Amino acid sequence: MKKRFLMGVTMLLMMGIFMNSVSAQLGGNLSINDSDPVVITVNVSTKTMVDVEPYALTWIGVDPGGIGDNNTETLGPNYFAIQIENIGSHNITHVWFNATYPTATPFARGSSAYTDAGNYVALSANVSTNNAPPSGFWFINRVEYNETTELVYLRDPAGNIPPDNTVYTYGRFRNASKEYFWMIDDVSPTCNAATYIRLGNISHERSQTGTTNFQIGAFTQVNLNAYGTWAVGSISTGPLTGYEVAVNASCAVFFSHWNRDAPFDSAGTEAVYAYTGILTPGDSFAMAIKLYVPYGIYEGQSGTGTIWAIVNDV
Repeated sequence: MKKRFLMGVTMLLMMGIFMNSVSAQLGGNLSINDSDPVVITVNVSTKTMVDVEPYALTWIGVDPGGIGDNNTETLGPNYFAIQIENIGSHNITHVWFNATYPTATPFARGSSAYTDAGNYVALSANVSTNNAPPSGFWFINRVEYNETTELVYLRDPAGNIPPDNTVYTYGRFRNASKEYFWMIDDVSPTCNAATYIRLGNISHERSQTGTTNFQIGAFTQVNLNAYGTWAVGSISTGPLTGYEVAVNASCAVFFSHWNRDAPFDSAGTEAVYAYTGILTPGDSFAMAIKLYVPYGIYEGQSGTGTIWAIVNDV
């Protein structure tokens, strides 16, 4: 009995010491005889910084002419959007995007080495559902190259069928299973001297030929103006409304909606900022993301692409 009593007293003493120690650390009811403050001052440097998450996305099993959405994204799995966060100390006022693209046509190559997955990426400001309508998605800066094989069923603006390739250059805007033929009135290496681009209004699909007559057919003509080394115009009517189009000397045609860098920053441009306003430090916003894989792309893993969120604090 005595032994148990001593053990009990010892435990109570130890608990008392522990509680007093915790009380002292947490500013308990111990008596205070004196205190002396230390003033802490911090000056945070001005820094504009942005973070995009997730840092990588992977889609597997997307068919040619198919759309890679959250059902085929596997990293998360099933991510359907990206989050853009201001991690700096300064307000951000504008956000736009850049995307990588193939440096030559990836079609009729017999290899995936010429592909770039950045050219498949489309974004939408509508993230209310991961099944946002396709019409809400636009490519960042999709590039299309002129056709390398003569298409014998197209008619050029002068009425020639097939088109006169000494006067006109043509290709297609590929939007997964929908393709829209385009034609410009100049040829390499001075395609940036083109004065217009004609865009088919009816899509070419497996079940329909689409617009092929660029003389009197169902097309939209966009006038192009010289802008540096580019010929640039705004698509404000027709099914490709919402894109700024830019043609370089070697006949690469760029379609931009979310890229505001030159040459997509001209007056009256259809290319827009993904965000304008005041994005304060610690705040963020989201963009839905999908892939639009064209027909005729080589099997296997496409070349790794990259997209960038670019910000400023004007």
